[in-house]
Amino acid sequence: MNNTTKNLNVLDKTTQKKLKNEFLAECHDLNDSYKKAVKARNCGSYIEMREYNDEHLELHNANFCKARLCPMCNWRLSIKRFLNLSAVTDVAKTDGYELLFLTLTAKNIPGESLKSEIKHYFAAWKSISDKNPLFKKSIHGWFRALEVTYNQEDNTYHPHLHIVLAVKSTYFKHSSYYITQKKWAELWANALKIDYDPIVHIQKTYSKKNSSPEQEASKYTVKDSDYLIGNNLKLSSEVVAVLDSALRGVRLIAYGGVLKKIYQLLDLDETKLTDDEELEKITEDLAYVILDDWGKGTTLKNASSIPITGISKS
Repeated sequence: MNNTTKNLNVLDKTTQKKLKNEFLAECHDLNDSYKKAVKARNCGSYIEMREYNDEHLELHNANFCKARLCPMCNWRLSIKRFLNLSAVTDVAKTDGYELLFLTLTAKNIPGESLKSEIKHYFAAWKSISDKNPLFKKSIHGWFRALEVTYNQEDNTYHPHLHIVLAVKSTYFKHSSYYITQKKWAELWANALKIDYDPIVHIQKTYSKKNSSPEQEASKYTVKDSDYLIGNNLKLSSEVVAVLDSALRGVRLIAYGGVLKKIYQLLDLDETKLTDDEELEKITEDLAYVILDDWGKGTTLKNASSIPITGISKS
């Protein structure tokens, strides 16, 4: 793929997100959230690129809105998370750690319970990671990310946690360290204080057809297709209102143990920030773009232009 084709792909992706921003703005209008509507419409309308070393252009300035549900900013944030997490796990693997990918779920819930349930999930995970003796003995580091999906059929929401775990090779050799899927389900059920067996999934390796732990854990917190639903403005605005309220002020990602230490050593310390504040720190140029097809690992470097309404070279 030549640079021209790459740049066209980036432009196409950016244009798609920009069009979705307009639909999001219409949802905010319907919800009487006019300031949010203005921010969504204006997001990414100005991007300034500067040329460095006469070789490539990098993002110098832009008016991104930094909103939680913004398709444009969500896309950028997922890229940033993937790059950060990949850098951390690369160091961890060099240091002899192996990675597991854990997904923790529970039953779907109505929208009015979403915010409290997310807090309940985080508290449950903290209880396991901070206090459980087996976890503390077996797991040396972790990365936790929230994902929420929406089910149109029964108008419910499904929050779940994607977690990357760092373990030593001895984890697989000694039963005193190894945590089975059944045991993970038990730990999660006890932490949530529920009377049914939740669905959990733990996996060590990935085939070439599947994505890596870093790719899975770095996905969007909420896919814009879940809340910007076709041409159904009324339903979309209702889902936007629920998600906007539930995710406000929530710390969507966190690191722990050795992965947190590596994260901080690499000067990637965003763990104490909310996502809105994280985005304030992101001056990462859109010259580094990873397309939706994470599994192919397609990285676009030196994308020379992301022209929304204007680009200047200086």
